[in-house]
This record gives sequence, C-alpha cells and structure tokens, in this order.
Amino acid sequence: MIAVIFFEKKDSQIQLKGIFVSKEYRLMVKIKFKKKSKRMMIIALALIIVVGIFLFHMNKKMEEKRRNKEYEVSLVKTLKHSYEGIEKIEIQNPSYSPTPSDAWGADVKLTFSDGNSKEHVLAYDKDANKIKIGVYHNEDEEFQSFMDSRRGTTKSRVRVRYSDGSEEKQ
Repeated sequence: MIAVIFFEKKDSQIQLKGIFVSKEYRLMVKIKFKKKSKRMMIIALALIIVVGIFLFHMNKKMEEKRRNKEYEVSLVKTLKHSYEGIEKIEIQNPSYSPTPSDAWGADVKLTFSDGNSKEHVLAYDKDANKIKIGVYHNEDEEFQSFMDSRRGTTKSRVRVRYSDGSEEKQ
C-alpha cells in the first residue's frame, strides 16, 4: 500500500491531493479549497487517512483469503496422496498464526466412498506437506486410528468445498 499526499497552489486556491495505491485498488482524491479554510483542509486530510486505513484493511483481508485458498488446495492434494477412497472434502474455519512458526489449521470433514465420514481439526504444514493430528484425547486417537486404516492414494477426482464456499473437483 502506497499513500501520497501533496498540496498544490494555483491562483488563490490550494489543492490537497491524495493517491492511495494497492494491488487491488487505486484511488485518487483531489480536493480544492481556498487558503483560509484550514478546517476543510483538516477534514480532507482526515478523510484521506480514513480511506487509506480502509484500503489497507481490505488489502489484508484479500491477502488472507488468498493464503487460505493456497493452503487449502495444498492440503487437499496431500490428503489425496495420503489416504484412499476419499470422495468429498469440506474445509471450514481456517486459522493462521505466523508465530512461533507458520501454523495453519482448519476443521476438515472427509467423506469416503464406503459412506463413512469423519470430521476433525487438522493442522497443516504446507512447506513440508505434512498433516498434523494432535493425539491428546481419545477422540484424536480414534481419528488417527481411522485415518491410518485408510492409508493409500485417492486416484479419482474429489469434490472439495473450500472455506470461502467455493466448490470444485480436484
């Protein structure tokens, strides 16, 4: 995000110009007022700052959606290469934390060709292509045991519903 604010003097008027540029948005604000209206200048500057903050926030949200989609597509590929008979994968509630390391996780529901389905929170390391299932409760151990019994590769296309609501076959 780049913001440029500058003043131009033409005849008896001062122009306040602000340009905000991001990858997705480009906004140029041009406000003219007379020299004596300092209050208008302050209001215009405040407006430009508010618009800049809004655009920065929107840019962050779009970046987060892009990152989640990237992780989700990679997770689906890893699941297909790790377990056999997957028919459908639904991903919900993704979360990401950059500290202490890049940690990404989501609620994942897997439906298999024999009709069984399981839902669990999975952590995923995209760089290592590793799915992490914490073994802290009986529920985690049951899920791990169920998934271990499905080791293999799913060769057919899988229906996927991503956290943003979009669907595709992969």
